[in-house]
Amino acid sequence: MTQKLKNILKSKPFRKRFNKNNFFKKSCIKKNGKIMSLIIKNALIHSKNKTSINSVFISNGKIKKIIKANSTEKIKADKILDAKNKLLLPGGIDSHVHFREPGMEFKGNWKSESRAAAAGGITTVIDMPNNIPSTTTAKNLDKKRKIAGKNSLVNFGFHFGAEKGKLNEINKAKNFAGIKVFMGSSTGNMLLEEEKELEKVFKIAKKKNKIAVLHAEDEKIIKQNTENAKQKNWNNIKYHNKIRSTKAEVEAIKKALKIRKKVGNKIHFLHVSTKKGLQEIINAKKKGKGKISCEVCPHHLFLNEKDLKKLKNFGKMNPPLRTKKDNDFLWKNLLNGKIDFVSTDHAPHLKKEKQKKFFDAPSGVTGTETVYPLLLDQAGKKKMKMQRLTEVLCEKPAEIYGIKNKGKIQKGFDADLVLVDLNKKWIIKNSLIHSKCNWTPFNGIKLQGKIASTIIDGKIVFNKGKFNNKFRGKEIEFQKT
Repeated sequence: MTQKLKNILKSKPFRKRFNKNNFFKKSCIKKNGKIMSLIIKNALIHSKNKTSINSVFISNGKIKKIIKANSTEKIKADKILDAKNKLLLPGGIDSHVHFREPGMEFKGNWKSESRAAAAGGITTVIDMPNNIPSTTTAKNLDKKRKIAGKNSLVNFGFHFGAEKGKLNEINKAKNFAGIKVFMGSSTGNMLLEEEKELEKVFKIAKKKNKIAVLHAEDEKIIKQNTENAKQKNWNNIKYHNKIRSTKAEVEAIKKALKIRKKVGNKIHFLHVSTKKGLQEIINAKKKGKGKISCEVCPHHLFLNEKDLKKLKNFGKMNPPLRTKKDNDFLWKNLLNGKIDFVSTDHAPHLKKEKQKKFFDAPSGVTGTETVYPLLLDQAGKKKMKMQRLTEVLCEKPAEIYGIKNKGKIQKGFDADLVLVDLNKKWIIKNSLIHSKCNWTPFNGIKLQGKIASTIIDGKIVFNKGKFNNKFRGKEIEFQKT
């Protein structure tokens, strides 16, 4: 260490800036204008179905080298983090979140929800467009990216919304993941259900080489079922699965596939929830030439309609919780690769909102903080291979959305990583949730495997329950897919 750097470390402005969180001092320092280097030693790294103890050398936010345990090579770094035989995995990519800002900051904001993501091992998020105002103009997208850049603790990107009367705005927007289409009504006013409008969006998506990302529920079926439910006074969460029925999902999927076949664009089905709906997608994939993909959410894997007796409206989301048979079919096809990846549809609402009567309570649950631990527990129980876990939460979202150099522990990739204590047994509790709403539908579930540290851009952002609040994530760049 040079004398000049020593003087900087001892200076009053420096000590004043970093005295609140001494652990993160070195991970924030720049040396000669460059980000300081880091070595993570004694880390268990899983590769090609094998796990071995290695070290990782990081500099300027990139993985520069993976050093085998028996190597005699000596590399110096400005900081050393001893993993103590914890498992080192790629940072998770949650490509489906609703961080609520701008417009609904009382539910959540970029600061609160990105902290939840970091605590859960998620290092990159892609935010949905149904804000207030909605992200359906290039101007609104630029405003949102400024808010995220100022407040997000994790890396971030955005989906752009398709709104009737504003479809020309898609051509003006820059650097976004996919074009979000609400075929069924949800939070916000972005419904787009007519075939001619959907065809217009699909043609724009094809021209821009972007994916149309679809909330596939048929609005006409939902409206008719809602009218019937109100006539019968079905003001109870147990009827949600009948209102937003399996048929509503299946018919919307069929409609989207029919239009896609005509146009030839890429489409991605969000939060697939039913056996019948997924089967339609699987059948179409066989002839889709790699242009059809889909995801599943943790609540549709781990919860079903039987949990609603306990959850009540805290289990209300769109599409709804389904049956155990649906759970099983989704799991089977997640493990065999027919479902491409997992995202959370993280959508916080306050407890007092959820405590309203069923028809008045909003739909949406949290998930970004708990998805990695839930899947780690499955891997620990040998119900899911570790390789498949990193594919569905890290590699595949990066691949499908064209996120360069993320999702793998590999030389040249971004140093977005998580350290996991595989032996740590714990219980998910509402009181532990960092999301502003402070609750989770997975409250009370016992797990083994906990996120110990989260590293983003080579900097320790979360460690042993503490955050590096000085750090800010970066906007990711989307490549052509």
